Amino acid sequence: MYNEIKSSEDIKNFLEKTNMLHDGYIIDAQYKYYGIEKTEDGLCFCPEEKKLTLRILVTSIFNTVVEIEFENILDWQMKSDTDYIFSTFVDFIEPKRIVWSSEFFTNMDSIKNNSYVIAKSMKWRMVGEF
Repeated sequence: MYNEIKSSEDIKNFLEKTNMLHDGYIIDAQYKYYGIEKTEDGLCFCPEEKKLTLRILVTSIFNTVVEIEFENILDWQMKSDTDYIFSTFVDFIEPKRIVWSSEFFTNMDSIKNNSYVIAKSMKWRMVGEF
């Protein structure tokens, strides 16, 4: 069962339960664009209809795998295949927009140095040991 991030309290709970993904490694990323719909006149494109699922191995909590699912993605980047996460960052940047970053950042320009996702929704769950 997924835990949705809809409030600051949800963010606090996520960071606490996942140990801020400390000593984490992105081991899987699955991207899906489901925003193409067939119409009578051809195709209709909905650019935000995207889903990204990350699986992160968190060695600081007994090699637990944390799965994070983002929907309605506005922007994202995976910086490297072996992205080491010292301490993750999650916050709301606008109403109905959440940002996740593999490291703390001070402004939206500096976020480009990390792996990050900006989306309209985020949910997570523990999926077991590696």
